[in-house]
Amino acid sequence: MLYSKSQEKLSTSLSNTSLNNQSIHDVVISNQPKTPQTNDPKKLVEQIQFLQRQLERAKASGGSKIPVDETVQRIINGEQYSLEMYRSKNDKFALLDRAIKLHDGNAITAIILFIKKTIKPSIFNLELQRRPVAANHLISYMKAHFDLKELEDLLGMLGRNEEAAMLKYKQAVSINDAGAKLKSLDMCLKAHFSANPQLSSETPLLQEHIALLERQRPIEDSDKKAELSGTVMMFKQYPRKASILNMSAVTTLYYCCFYHSTEGENHLACPEAIRKQHQLTDKQFVWTALSARARLKQWNGVDELLTTKGWFGGTKARAVIGFDRVCQILNQCNPPLEVLTKYLKLIDNTEKRLELAKKFKCHNVVIETLASMKDRSQLEFYGRKLQPGTIEARSAAAALNNSSIKWKN
Repeated sequence: MLYSKSQEKLSTSLSNTSLNNQSIHDVVISNQPKTPQTNDPKKLVEQIQFLQRQLERAKASGGSKIPVDETVQRIINGEQYSLEMYRSKNDKFALLDRAIKLHDGNAITAIILFIKKTIKPSIFNLELQRRPVAANHLISYMKAHFDLKELEDLLGMLGRNEEAAMLKYKQAVSINDAGAKLKSLDMCLKAHFSANPQLSSETPLLQEHIALLERQRPIEDSDKKAELSGTVMMFKQYPRKASILNMSAVTTLYYCCFYHSTEGENHLACPEAIRKQHQLTDKQFVWTALSARARLKQWNGVDELLTTKGWFGGTKARAVIGFDRVCQILNQCNPPLEVLTKYLKLIDNTEKRLELAKKFKCHNVVIETLASMKDRSQLEFYGRKLQPGTIEARSAAAALNNSSIKWKN
């Protein structure tokens, strides 16, 4: 990770003693470990060599600060360094500019944190605005260390309102308590989204999130009490596996189709009301409602869902998801053979109908489809696999003996 060593390097820099206004003796003493940190001869040699280099530099400079380039290079190389000797604003930002030029994230982060602690906020903010690369590294550091309040202030100061808004939204959705989450989301909407034209496309999504949570809370409270009372047969027969809180709109629709399918539109749990408020498509609604009714084995409800009015006042079967998908959903819930047969026959694509009929062992549909395809060889082969004497076997034989069919083979 880009900043995996920044903390270690920063702590090293802050612990080192400044070379300013110190004697050579003080420099050596301040850098000498009080107790041996290792018994490894190689490490000890490295420590001695470092102290020798420090002594030589101190002699050469007379205790003055080390050049900016050299200090930045030490940070990059993972060597010991000190930033305390750089006291003027110009020196501090010279360090930062050098680190930015060398594209080293660890150096940029260490220096920017040092400057932040040692300079007036007004000056720091002004200079940070002029250095977006440094600002990005500081933002990443704060995110990694969860300095969220300070990060929010920083984003606001930099005019990065969209990022500040998404940060607040992320904080709001992480709250576990539904009431507190709802309150936080509402504050986030008013403070960050509604007043920001740049977030006009995201604002309706947050409003919808709030509306969904406002719908879920009373449903959850009511259903939880009903389940605990033990008097509602639906909850006794099908115990709830999870709370409805924080579910998606589609999952909430499924829950309400399952437990509250008969509620009127003035009820919060009404599936049709959920569909309208959250603008779910016909496919989303039919797929979800069909899955719930099939699991409940409400076959009449399935017929009702898939029946629509025709042009001249009659009715006809219609499935916006396709009858092949209808059959796949129904088959997962072990429907009566006549129910599955009814919808298999409504699949327009002959090959698909034949494939699913074979898969679901709806023999009559296979026989009828092969006869309509005038494929005698396939029908003979399929008939041989049927148990002799059964209705299906006799139906296959009757089709093969039908002289009105002009077979292709």
